[in-house]
Parts: sequence; C-alpha cells; structure tokens
Amino acid sequence: MDSGAWCARDISMRAQKKFLSRVGGSASARALVLDDHAAKLLDQFLCVLRSRVEKREAEKMVKHVIKAAVKLGVLRRHSQLSPADDRALAAFRTKFHTVLMAVVSFSEVDFSYDREFLQDALRESHQSLKSVVERHLSDKSVSRLAGVFALVSRADLLDSLFADKIDEDVLKLTRMLRKELDRGLL
Repeated sequence: MDSGAWCARDISMRAQKKFLSRVGGSASARALVLDDHAAKLLDQFLCVLRSRVEKREAEKMVKHVIKAAVKLGVLRRHSQLSPADDRALAAFRTKFHTVLMAVVSFSEVDFSYDREFLQDALRESHQSLKSVVERHLSDKSVSRLAGVFALVSRADLLDSLFADKIDEDVLKLTRMLRKELDRGLL
C-alpha cells in the first residue's frame, strides 16, 4: 500500500509540474501562482527587457523564471527538497538579495554602477540555484535558467540599464524593488 501511495504522490507531483510547464506563461496561470507584488515586478521587468531585447526573447525569459519558481514551489510543497537543497536555496536568496540591492543602489547613487560586481553576483546566484535545479528538474529547465542568467548578465544589457542616464522604466522597477526590499519581501 505504501508503494502505491508513493507512486500516486510522485505521479501527482509530475503532473503538476507538467501542467505548470504548459500554462506557466499565460496570464491566468500567473495569477494562480504569483502574488500581486511578484506579478507586478515581473511585468515591470518584462517592460524593461522589451525595450532592450527582442520582444519574444524577453517574454520567453520571464516565462522561464515563472516556470522555474513554480516548479521549485511544487517540489517544496511536496517535501522533495533535502536539507542541502534548502541550504542551497537559502544561499541563492542571500546572493540574489545582494543582486537586487546592487541594482537599486545603481539607480539611486550616481556613478555607482559596477558591471563586474553585478555579473559576479549574478553568476554566484546562478550557481547556487543551479545546484538545486539540476537535481530536481529536467535538463531543459536547467538550460532555460542558464539562458535567463546569461541574458541578464550580458554586458550590453547591464550597460544599457545603468551606465548612462537611467530611463523611467528602470527607475520604476528599482523603486518597486526598493519598496519590496524595505518591506522584507525580497
């Protein structure tokens, strides 16, 4: 009986991940799995990306972020993450928090932009997350996340965001990030 329950649980989890991978990009699916704050941040991030990369590529990157977050949420909900995975995710959160704080400071403090620092912080964040994702998600999901981090680490993209005068879309995104960081939600 235990092995049957285990199989049913495993099948249920795989079905949820598969379902979410199919609908992860639609607005209705985002509403089911993202809170309002996260959805607004991702929408603003998409707006910033669309003005700097091809529209389809920008949308695909945001969709990949959503899918990965949802899949990791499903794994956590079903207690599939080991203590080592939880530590790696905590390390990711800490490192990504550093990335977000740097992004906010680059927009708030003139002449503070440091591309190498941001690229290193993004690389470290990716490595922490990758260690968990590789054990639990498909190679395709791992590749998608690598693509997201490769895009946001591109020198030309980062320079367009912070090297010169910062445009209104980027300022709006960083103000949103600052608010969420101040509230302790990121």
